[in-house]
Amino acid sequence: MRILQVLAGLHLGGAEQLVADLSAWLQARGRTVLVASLTAEKAMLPAFVRRQISVQETTVSGVLARFYPHPLVSLIRRFQPDVVHCHNTAWLKTASACRWTRTPCVFTLHSYHDGWLRSHRMWLRWAATVTDYCVGVAPGIEKLFVDILGVPEERTLYIRNGVPDIHRLDPIDVDWEVPKQAKTVGMVGRFDDHHKDQVTLVRAVAMVCKQVPDVHLVFIGDGSRRAEVEQLASQLDMSDRAHFLGLRRDVPALLHHLDVFVLSSRIEGESLAILEAMSAQRPIVATAVGGTPGLLANGECGLLVPPGDVEAMAQAILELLTNQTKAQELARRARERFLREYTIDRMGERYLEVYYQAISARA
Repeated sequence: MRILQVLAGLHLGGAEQLVADLSAWLQARGRTVLVASLTAEKAMLPAFVRRQISVQETTVSGVLARFYPHPLVSLIRRFQPDVVHCHNTAWLKTASACRWTRTPCVFTLHSYHDGWLRSHRMWLRWAATVTDYCVGVAPGIEKLFVDILGVPEERTLYIRNGVPDIHRLDPIDVDWEVPKQAKTVGMVGRFDDHHKDQVTLVRAVAMVCKQVPDVHLVFIGDGSRRAEVEQLASQLDMSDRAHFLGLRRDVPALLHHLDVFVLSSRIEGESLAILEAMSAQRPIVATAVGGTPGLLANGECGLLVPPGDVEAMAQAILELLTNQTKAQELARRARERFLREYTIDRMGERYLEVYYQAISARA
């Protein structure tokens, strides 16, 4: 099987990470995969290069590209995929290209982007008519296709995200400036327009410091709001205990050194960062948004707090830092749930099934 994955660009984000992991999984099982990027954004390119995944920059711009995305049409005709799988805002142009080339098309929406669906409703309704299956990565996303775009229910489905298992019994040493005896709270995520909301986490840890003086805060990731968060940490006298590591290739190793993993998002689908923390068997505190309560079994596998609530987040972090029995039990449950429901194998097999169904329907 030949599969073309299409992204709007190689941005830093969960959708791009999922495509990299899924493509590697498919290639390891004998499928031929090519990734098309519709813009010149390359921030995530190293993740694809490390996995030996071929990436083709296929810049598609202009209003007329909605009707005839010539570079993408040409790529499909050259590569001749059995199925095309597009993600997020690459959908409209990909659907148009698949219509011109009569190629099966699968679409995945990676969060609850109901605002985007509504604002582009006219065009996306048309895209849905030439798309074989519309996939949501968290419960309820697939219903948006039905409610907003009028997609028949039999062509919508929910496929759980999955990540490779990163668990290690013996954590390896990492390069960072955190003291060995410190209590470490950490988050993985891009510094975006407040969706990940690192500001709330900084304020919460500043409160925790008053009762746990040796706590340190670690941020893994980069983005446009990083300087703003660094400035806040300085204002709260946390410069010596807040560590901004930027983009790292050793995230799995770093996760194993966190006493508590936190995700302070205001908007979320099914977070790959939380799945990696579950795999690494870390105690988790997360905001109860999007698909996160489902991931953590409504609090059975981690502590849930309201988004933007500094005091609640501080209390949850403090509880896990001071109650090791509870922290370890939640972490154990989280890993067991990961192994049952959220491995890369389960996700990959489900997508393969959808690809075959789309191909069969066209035949």
